[in-house]
Amino acid sequence: MSFQAAEPILEVMQHEPTLSLINGQWFICYAVDTITPTPTQSDLVIALDPGVRTFMTGFDGQNVLELGRGDIGRIYRLARHLDKLMSRIGLNKGGQFKQLRYRMRKAASAIRIKIKNLVSELHNKTANYLVSKYKLIFLPTFETQQMVNKGKRKLTTKTARAMVTLSHYRFKQTLKHQATKYGCVVVDVTEEYTSKTCSKCGHVHRKLSGSKTFKCPECGHTLDRDLNGAFNILLKALRDTSMSGELAAFQIMPYTVDLGTFLDLPG
Repeated sequence: MSFQAAEPILEVMQHEPTLSLINGQWFICYAVDTITPTPTQSDLVIALDPGVRTFMTGFDGQNVLELGRGDIGRIYRLARHLDKLMSRIGLNKGGQFKQLRYRMRKAASAIRIKIKNLVSELHNKTANYLVSKYKLIFLPTFETQQMVNKGKRKLTTKTARAMVTLSHYRFKQTLKHQATKYGCVVVDVTEEYTSKTCSKCGHVHRKLSGSKTFKCPECGHTLDRDLNGAFNILLKALRDTSMSGELAAFQIMPYTVDLGTFLDLPG
């Protein structure tokens, strides 16, 4: 048997490996010695605001990070292709379409696996980057299922679909697991009104629409919506933990960290 592995395989193995076929994909499992991660030496703090257009927007008092910006585009295109396939399966009924349905179900299964792998890669790369750079991470509490519930939600179907696909709550679990390895602390912060509050004057914009940009009707302050949320989460966390900080003293230096599947994170 010959094959091309997605990752390098050890030439010498101390234990007998196992080969498995799962959903049409071959997996080789073998034991390796794990390296204990070096605890994070940084004393930096960051606040994160989860989103859809940008997976995580972070603010650490000096820098603005956009983690996974635009990654939902590729994932959402795959999800739409999956929807079309499932619709075609439902339309092609009868014995004469049996083989066609089988091929389409097989293709749909492959797309689901690809979506799951892309989201898992996004989670792992984001978490590893954060725990290697920051000692204290503030993350808002949120329940995705409650937010996308049809009876109560104010989100569009497209946004709700994207939130479920990106699995922000599962990312939080991944982040906390990685944080224990690197000696980091992840603090849950309640996020009420953090997206609707102006980070400059404190006015609550109760009629905030789905715009990408936050514009305060009181003082006219304008900035990216996710960034405004990250500002407020950091300020709220500082206040709630009896720490102090002045927004006016922060030097804002926007830059983007691309977590797409085609690029590696900066070291």
